[in-house]
Amino acid sequence: MGREAWQVRWALLAGLAGALLGVLATATVLGGERFRRQTAEASDVAYVPVQRMTLPVMGAGGPQGYVVVEFALEVPRARRAWVRERVPEVRHAVNAAAWRSGLAAASDDRFDIDGMRAVLLVAAQSALGPGNIRQVRILTAVPV
Repeated sequence: MGREAWQVRWALLAGLAGALLGVLATATVLGGERFRRQTAEASDVAYVPVQRMTLPVMGAGGPQGYVVVEFALEVPRARRAWVRERVPEVRHAVNAAAWRSGLAAASDDRFDIDGMRAVLLVAAQSALGPGNIRQVRILTAVPV
């Protein structure tokens, strides 16, 4: 009976290993397709850096201080060179928006990063078109 018990255990372990291998193969195939799809979408993305800018922190009576911001534009890969050539237009639009909109308005000594990102995105899209700028990635935002 010792030999039969040993054979049964090995048969159960082999069956379990086969089942796990099947699950792993299925997950790899299905997960691999999703990974390929995400990689294809991500490969269409490029980033165009925008040099540091000093922007006003606006209050009710005018500028209350300044913030140094460095950000990158997320663009379609095919438009990267085109956008890179037009970064001065984006910088101009961001500067104008900062003075108009209260960019980086502080409350309790904290900057509204999401609000800042939204203003930067609207300014960049107004300068170059919404199809050319997908997102704005803030790299640094330091009060001065």
